[in-house]
Amino acid sequence: MCVLDVMQQGVRDGVFPYGEWVVFTRAGVGPVRATQGEGGRWFDCASLTKVFTATAVLELVRRGTLALDDRAANRLELTGFLAERLRDVTVQMLLTHTAGLPAWYPFYADHQAGRPFPVILEAVLRETPPETGMVYSDLGFMLLREIVCRVSGLAFDQAIERLVCRPLGIGEACFCPPQTLPLVPSCRDNGVEERMCREKGIAFSGFCPHRQDVIGLPNDGNARYFFHGISGHAGLFATARALAQLGTFYLRTEDPVFLRALQPQPGCGGRCLGFHTGAPFPTGCGHTGFTGTSLWIDRAGGFGMAILTNRLYSDTPPVANMNGFRAAVHEALLREKDRLNREEPPC
Repeated sequence: MCVLDVMQQGVRDGVFPYGEWVVFTRAGVGPVRATQGEGGRWFDCASLTKVFTATAVLELVRRGTLALDDRAANRLELTGFLAERLRDVTVQMLLTHTAGLPAWYPFYADHQAGRPFPVILEAVLRETPPETGMVYSDLGFMLLREIVCRVSGLAFDQAIERLVCRPLGIGEACFCPPQTLPLVPSCRDNGVEERMCREKGIAFSGFCPHRQDVIGLPNDGNARYFFHGISGHAGLFATARALAQLGTFYLRTEDPVFLRALQPQPGCGGRCLGFHTGAPFPTGCGHTGFTGTSLWIDRAGGFGMAILTNRLYSDTPPVANMNGFRAAVHEALLREKDRLNREEPPC
């Protein structure tokens, strides 16, 4: 089966209702393809936002205004308990999810409405012992958002635009997209996070109604309800072409700062600086997003792929193995590698 066959099979098997994909090489971005229609629509990128955040962090490192071994507590001028708890946490540890932070917490459900992020974070960390090893943490990229804003002097959406999108010529990516864009519905409600809150014994009355299309708003609760659509861990909307343009940059760059982003770091469970190796990626590295998105970069092979789907757009929670599906698509592309290297169009 070729890539087109696997993507269309994904729709038939109920993995997702709609998807788009694009292959890119060092020479540039190929044509965007879709399971139905012409493609070119905007998707909720979910955790692929983290790749843009990491790229902004690395750009600040390249400029010399930030260093990977800088302490987060110092950069954020923290005091008291937070300063002590995060005393040894570096920027690199936040990027590699080795900062000892919990994986997730619903900041939007704080019982004292209106408290700022650092205040809620302190309350959460006081009740949570430090994690050990690599723990994939949204909280770490929330902190990176604060560091990027502090170091750049910009609001976070402006920082992503000026540090990442504008320099790389990415024009189809933004937070809080206007409804005039061709947006793909992200989901039908916040059912997954409602369940996660129940499991923690946390109540929140602000979830969107069940079985209501969510269009142009993040599926992620913290990004939507707490950070008002603009966060370091989720919230970005983009097209497949935009993601491929970012991937092309990483294929082409020879800057050691950005090359390090593609290399697994010691003791980090296969994590790179903003990317990771592992199950969905048979070669190279990449990143995935909860809404059914992914970006794969095989620098040695000289190519990559962006996949965007809306797997959560269903009245029932998804049950398909999305990582298994991603791996199947990527393996199909690998089978086409010889044709890709001869500059023949992939299927």
